[in-house]
Amino acid sequence: MDLKIVCASHSPLIYFPARETADVAGMRTAMAETRARVRAFDPQLIVMFGADHYGGHQMASMPAFCVGVEATALADVGGTAGALDVPRELAVRCVDALREDDVDVAVSYAMEVDHGFSQALQELTGGVDAYPVLPLFVSCLQPPFVPFKRARAFGAAMARFIATLDLERVLIMGSGGLSHDPEMLFPAIDDVSAEWRPYHLLGNRQSDVPQAKWIAYEIEAHHHAAGMLARGELPVEALRISAEWDARFLDLLAHGDLASVDRWTPKQVISEGGFGAMEVLAWVAAAQCMADATGARPRASFHAAIPDVGVGFGIAESEPTPLRLPARERVAA
Repeated sequence: MDLKIVCASHSPLIYFPARETADVAGMRTAMAETRARVRAFDPQLIVMFGADHYGGHQMASMPAFCVGVEATALADVGGTAGALDVPRELAVRCVDALREDDVDVAVSYAMEVDHGFSQALQELTGGVDAYPVLPLFVSCLQPPFVPFKRARAFGAAMARFIATLDLERVLIMGSGGLSHDPEMLFPAIDDVSAEWRPYHLLGNRQSDVPQAKWIAYEIEAHHHAAGMLARGELPVEALRISAEWDARFLDLLAHGDLASVDRWTPKQVISEGGFGAMEVLAWVAAAQCMADATGARPRASFHAAIPDVGVGFGIAESEPTPLRLPARERVAA
């Protein structure tokens, strides 16, 4: 079995940036080049660690990790709607294997995901259903946050599960980050306004705020923010983009001791990289999975601090690398 890893930022503003700058053009080129390499690799399965912005996961019951047995991408801002091609029996086996391996995961037979999954699938593989995908939700948006050491444990356990699959090519993906601060759009549950609190708390289990109303608000709010950036009415400092923090994280991912993130605290990460930097929990899980499975590490193929799309945008990937874990009992995927 050969494995490849790709981790990438996401942002709704890539589709309507404040300005079409050289960095925005470079980002688009980098995504297209990454997509070509993924298509050439032609994975039989994508194992994807991703976030969600209240598309399908609300605070009434927010899991640390969740495996989607069936999953649908919503038509949210920056996202592409459609059913993900989830191998159902494999997903159920994954849940069983993770729990046996001391990683307690939730399971969803009706997972809804937003641009935190669908944008990377669309831009880096060619579509939300271009390949079979195993969606692995990582809670990155709301305190109390998942400890980074648990994200590593999740990734390590996924590596051991992947080693049981009778496949030739598996792509590991992580989506989120890098530095940015969308807290104004996605406030903590204790800070959310009374208008939106019913949806943040209960999602479709209440009727005061329909999901369609939340998505329409997201779309309007992001377009409004892009307009403010274009007119110079939104200070760049408010975006909390830090090229220095991004560079340190990308270097650690490629060359450093992954276990060193066990000492990171949400307060530290948010103070240096903004509220949205917590989404790198998905990158950490993906990188640990790849490192344990193959010994390979993702290296940055693109990085730029791009206020015009609201994030420090990065892509990190590896070459296809053979599985190195000891042979385990294989089961057909």
